[in-house]
Amino acid sequence: MSRERAVNLPPGTRAVRALLTATLVLLLVPGAAWAADPVVVSISSGSRTPGPLPQGDKIELSLEQAIRLALQNTLDLDVVSLNYEKSAFGIGSAKGIFDPYVEVEANANRTLSPSFSRISATDTKNQNANLVFGGNVETGGSYTLGWYNQRADSEVPGFTLFNPRYTSTLSIGATQPLLRNFGSTVTTRFIVQAKYQRDSSAYDFVAGVQRGLQLIENAYWDLAYARALLAARMQALDIAKDLNRITQIKIDVGTLAPIDVVQTEVTVAQREQDIILAEGQIGTAEDQLKRLLNVRNLPDWQRPIITTDLPTEEPISISVEDGMQQALQTRPEVRKALIDIQSKGLTLVYNKDQLKPRLDLAGSYGYAGLGAKATSEDLSYGDALSNIFDRNYPTWTVGLFFSIPIFNQTAKNNAAIASSDLELSRTNLALLKQNLWVEVRGAARDVDTALRSIAAAKKSRELAERNLDAEKKKYENGMTTSFQVSSIQNDLTNARAFELQTYAAYLKSRVAWHKAIGDLLAWKNVKIDALPVSLDPTPAEEPAAK
Repeated sequence: MSRERAVNLPPGTRAVRALLTATLVLLLVPGAAWAADPVVVSISSGSRTPGPLPQGDKIELSLEQAIRLALQNTLDLDVVSLNYEKSAFGIGSAKGIFDPYVEVEANANRTLSPSFSRISATDTKNQNANLVFGGNVETGGSYTLGWYNQRADSEVPGFTLFNPRYTSTLSIGATQPLLRNFGSTVTTRFIVQAKYQRDSSAYDFVAGVQRGLQLIENAYWDLAYARALLAARMQALDIAKDLNRITQIKIDVGTLAPIDVVQTEVTVAQREQDIILAEGQIGTAEDQLKRLLNVRNLPDWQRPIITTDLPTEEPISISVEDGMQQALQTRPEVRKALIDIQSKGLTLVYNKDQLKPRLDLAGSYGYAGLGAKATSEDLSYGDALSNIFDRNYPTWTVGLFFSIPIFNQTAKNNAAIASSDLELSRTNLALLKQNLWVEVRGAARDVDTALRSIAAAKKSRELAERNLDAEKKKYENGMTTSFQVSSIQNDLTNARAFELQTYAAYLKSRVAWHKAIGDLLAWKNVKIDALPVSLDPTPAEEPAAK
């Protein structure tokens, strides 16, 4: 066997190396456009039906398939969906303050008392039947429509009274606050704040989808990186075995001492250990991806996942200033902070209103009727109704009620608390903007670092390959030791692992950048269905007070 053939890689190793080389070349090819059809995810948990995994001994997934399945299946989105639906029910609950009510009352009583006068009754019996309809209005007032009926029996010795007698009253009344609790702003506070809470929960769902997109893509590329790393480790093992084979040939022909094979065998053992660790890393990456896909069946947990997409370097234009402006206008966290300010502002308006004295205007108008007989024959309840229908006895009342607390400590301190809460929300928005600056700048820096690291790692790996080839030739000619060759093999193994790691870091940094500036959904062509809020860019400033 010639020396040239002795140092060549075996066919299997050459195939693995060719695959890795093709993979790394494809990393630099501009990526294909994302799927034309958008990925639609509904905010309603009941509208998302879990999608099945691909059939077969292996779960072969493209990145688009992984994203679609994750957004359909993941339980994390169900959590935020249910929170949204719960907050939406709060709107209907708050509107209940304006629901009209109906009250029906019927009772009877009897009173026996000792007589202390000839004109006092000793036995009194009453029967009442009342019907009341009422409710509240947005101006802060209330209304009632009542029909009140009574039958009274009372015996007075020595006097002739109408007994039994019937009274019936039909009246309508209203009360309207003129100072405290006046106006729709105060009255509808809980309804408006319930809508704020629903919108805030909707933005939580948007943030949940963005977070899910980032997690699923990171997990997908983590698995792709782990499998590529295993291939690199296997290639390193083949190189180590080939060096061990060459060393054994040299020992057999007497050009090396038998002790020299120990170093090459140690290197082979190290490479085998690297493969074991790489296989464990694949298992961890698969489990994380299956967790995001919400895999429920045990047989599916046993099937390996094969990532079918190769990493690609899509063109990306980064401007920190433009990215920051976009983040302020589109990030759901900013929208939530603005909603919180509006809600706290409304609470302050209400509590300031409670500092006012109470001045209520009240009035009622109605008709009364009486029906009675001097004997117990032919009861005349109909006469009482006739009085009402004929409007014989109109009655009305109108008046003002004024009340002012002496110290009003509760209202004063509640207003102070509400003012502090509003300032706290404004401070939190300012802190959020600062944190966004840090996040956007850091994401841009990570993309730039990853891109430059790819170039450096590629150069390092190429030099390590050339260095190993040169050292092998020196080893063939007896100009170096197996220890030195093994050491350079370690350098190449580490260089290849680091190069793969830089590609994975770049892919993750790219997703982090789009999440930081708030356009991750548009970048991945994901649309949210039945969203009650707008995702169009809006100024990140508190709206003017009304």
